[in-house]
Amino acid sequence: MSAAASPAQLAALRKYAVPFAALRPPIFDFFPGGSRPVFPFGIDSDRGLGILLLYASLYRPGGETPAAEIVGGLFECLGLEVFKLNRIPVARLQKALAGLVRGEDLEEQRRVPGILRSACDFFFQTGSLEKWLSGAADWEDCARELSGRIFWMGKQSRMRTKARYFLWLCSFQSGFDRRFPGSQGFAWPVMAGHARLYHHVLRPRSRAAWTTAETRLKWFAQLGREAFPQEPWRLFPALDSYLRPVPKHEYLCRKIQGGCRPCPLATLCPTAKFLMPAEKRP
Repeated sequence: MSAAASPAQLAALRKYAVPFAALRPPIFDFFPGGSRPVFPFGIDSDRGLGILLLYASLYRPGGETPAAEIVGGLFECLGLEVFKLNRIPVARLQKALAGLVRGEDLEEQRRVPGILRSACDFFFQTGSLEKWLSGAADWEDCARELSGRIFWMGKQSRMRTKARYFLWLCSFQSGFDRRFPGSQGFAWPVMAGHARLYHHVLRPRSRAAWTTAETRLKWFAQLGREAFPQEPWRLFPALDSYLRPVPKHEYLCRKIQGGCRPCPLATLCPTAKFLMPAEKRP
């Protein structure tokens, strides 16, 4: 496969990605050191991985905060029984979820208990998540297994987004690449922001990479390795945030970069050309 981006594009992407290193998904607010600590264990523990899997099983792009509030709220109500949701009565789980599950998609709301119970089934059948992940030769196999065994986690999906998102969340663990060698070469999630950046900024001569889910995943996996050879997962939040709508700040990338004017992609981004004239100069 040829180079995914030009040297100039890669240099701009590396600069663009720097401030996103401080961007942490909202579930981390509930861990020790976060703004709303609830869990009495860290993300480097097996229980921490279990929380991340419960959170990822409910993941929807743009719905990260509600998913975090559901998992954090369940722990406040049930404590360590949150890892045994497949063993407690359904009526008790539904009572614990009352007030936590909100949104306009009623069908999605009805799925939440089944999804969480299915994830807990996976815990009991698999045992230590850390041993399972660290012993895997290829995390693509892990993504397939997660998608196939946990309800509504993407069994029919070619992208396996929820599973890939969970595996990306694991990258926040200390000594990640050393502890989980099977993550090397893994294709991290590809979201709508990736598509926008691909078409608007990188604009490759050939659009063949966008013909199938597999080619998209491979293309961005290569781009991550070219941009950050030792830490290719670092590129995911930066690309996911590109022109992602958020309240009050219009786009998440603008919020993180402090506007379009200081953004390293400003000269390449067609949207920035329209927004920069309205920004105040420093």
